[in-house]
Amino acid sequence: MNTKTTARTKILFICLGNICRSPAAHAVFQKAIDARGLSDRFEVDSAGIGNWHEGELPDRRMREHGARRGYQIDHRARQIRPSDFKHFDRIVVMDDDNYRIITAKAAPEEARKVERMADFFTA
Repeated sequence: MNTKTTARTKILFICLGNICRSPAAHAVFQKAIDARGLSDRFEVDSAGIGNWHEGELPDRRMREHGARRGYQIDHRARQIRPSDFKHFDRIVVMDDDNYRIITAKAAPEEARKVERMADFFTA
């Protein structure tokens, strides 16, 4: 019996309030890894910079448009926690303002985990 375990890569998507962009990114990424049979290799979550929408579902329009495209966007909003910087391997923010705010909250070694979503776009 093989007892070797594979470490899961932990990815956190961040936007301002965690009701539109980051839950959408979370759902799209989750569907992609599920479709490839890689769900056991990743832990995916999303959070917001602020706590304005904590506990709420994503924006109704986001859920409806996502559902039309086959995405289940049902994450409950939460605010980023200090422990997230240690727990997650990669923190992907949705824009430059998010990047500035999140890296300012992180210790220097944790700030290296923060990446902009736009860094993954190709022409």
